[in-house]
Amino acid sequence: MAELDSPVGWTIVRLAHVLSRRFETAMRPHGLTPAQFGVLATIAAEPGIGSGQLARRVLVTAQSVGELVATLETAGLVARDRSGGPGRRAGIRLTPQGRTVLDGASRAAATLDDPAVFGLSPAEATTLNSLLHRALRAQHESPPT
Repeated sequence: MAELDSPVGWTIVRLAHVLSRRFETAMRPHGLTPAQFGVLATIAAEPGIGSGQLARRVLVTAQSVGELVATLETAGLVARDRSGGPGRRAGIRLTPQGRTVLDGASRAAATLDDPAVFGLSPAEATTLNSLLHRALRAQHESPPT
């Protein structure tokens, strides 16, 4: 079975699957999916962000981000600024209720980010995060073969 532990990509896929399930469980009490959490966190970091930028940041399609934002808007967690008129970019912002939900969900997410959860020291977790971000950037810079 050592041959299954060699491919870095497969190891990342397996880890992503485990972490995704844990993240889903952590978000459930807050009424969010992981993607909805990502949308709320991104909007909080970039108030007024447009849908296209939001889709790129959260790594979903424009159609998917539209559905996510519509669901969050119906739930009262985000609002779109449509003051620019027809054909103008509608910026998206958190509502006070959205901020409250995000704050609770962020605390839950933070429990999954403890280096001990990964069996790592704080320094090792920092190094791993840096390497993963480098690998992620490389995936965006080079088209799939």
